[in-house]
Amino acid sequence: MSFKKLNFPKTKMFNFFTSSLENSKRLEHLINLPKDKNIRVLIARPNHRLGNQLLLTPLIKEIKKEFPNCKIHLLVNGNLSLILFSKLRYVEKIINFPKKPFNNIFRYLGNVIRLITNRYDVAIAACHHSNSSKIFVKLSRAKYKIYNAGVSANIPKHIAKAPVFALKKVLYPFKDLNNYKYSKLAIKLTDEEVAKGHRIVKNSCRNKNKTICIFTFATGKKCHSKEWWLAFYEQLKIEFPDFNILEILPIGNVSQIDFESEHFYSNDLREIASVIENSAIFIGADSGMMHLSACTNTTTLGLFNNVKNIEVYKPYGGKNDAVGTTTIQISNLIEKIKYILTPN
Repeated sequence: MSFKKLNFPKTKMFNFFTSSLENSKRLEHLINLPKDKNIRVLIARPNHRLGNQLLLTPLIKEIKKEFPNCKIHLLVNGNLSLILFSKLRYVEKIINFPKKPFNNIFRYLGNVIRLITNRYDVAIAACHHSNSSKIFVKLSRAKYKIYNAGVSANIPKHIAKAPVFALKKVLYPFKDLNNYKYSKLAIKLTDEEVAKGHRIVKNSCRNKNKTICIFTFATGKKCHSKEWWLAFYEQLKIEFPDFNILEILPIGNVSQIDFESEHFYSNDLREIASVIENSAIFIGADSGMMHLSACTNTTTLGLFNNVKNIEVYKPYGGKNDAVGTTTIQISNLIEKIKYILTPN
């Protein structure tokens, strides 16, 4: 029997155990912690995917805003966070569990031991749908543990906003958060990194025109067909003749438009972000690259194919937006892009 066949019963079992986990009692005392205290906060999101790690940044920023002198520890899978959050100085420590525990059992157990021997003021499960996030919060020696927003009404659907909402409801239980302005995703590029991205775009396109970045790849059913992308690319060229079109290539160096446009490949995620930062708009399929773009100051338009939960993952803030491509014509999509590119 393959391990994949065990996923469903394993999930059912963990759902049973974590469904009874409740936020710590007397959480209202958290607001009484001195703002200038060096409190230690654990954020648990043991997932290795690029997007899921970047989606932690609004929560990280919110904790920093509430407790300016805090020290944040991230519990994640893999090594991506070491790169993504290298410029967030208040992230003191990253506990990176191996992506495949059974292949690295001693490292995995060593991290568990380090987790339960550390003391934290607050531990937060960064995804209330994640059993592993909740389990690690449970294992932590934290005074205050936050698993979810409880039965509060108006919990945001977006996966990056929900843990922020849970934290704010603990700190300010009677505050109306319906119109709260949630922080957008962030990667905190340096001036040097932005300048490098400018040079890359200039050398790739060899003119002074503004640049449209596209990313044509996604996994599984989220990936649009070559026929769709080629038709969309042709319309982009017709409707935006004064713009460069630069395709960012994924790992694997594949292109859904058969490398028809200028293209750029890098295995350095911060370098890719710097290229997007120097573009007028990023248009890409639902993927980690879409979330990386949402971390920049460039407007991001996410293209969701065969996906029902757009509100959970779409880029937000500013003119960032997402569309379901199964319900919109390419001509209407072009009009939306024109609106985004129109100066305010």
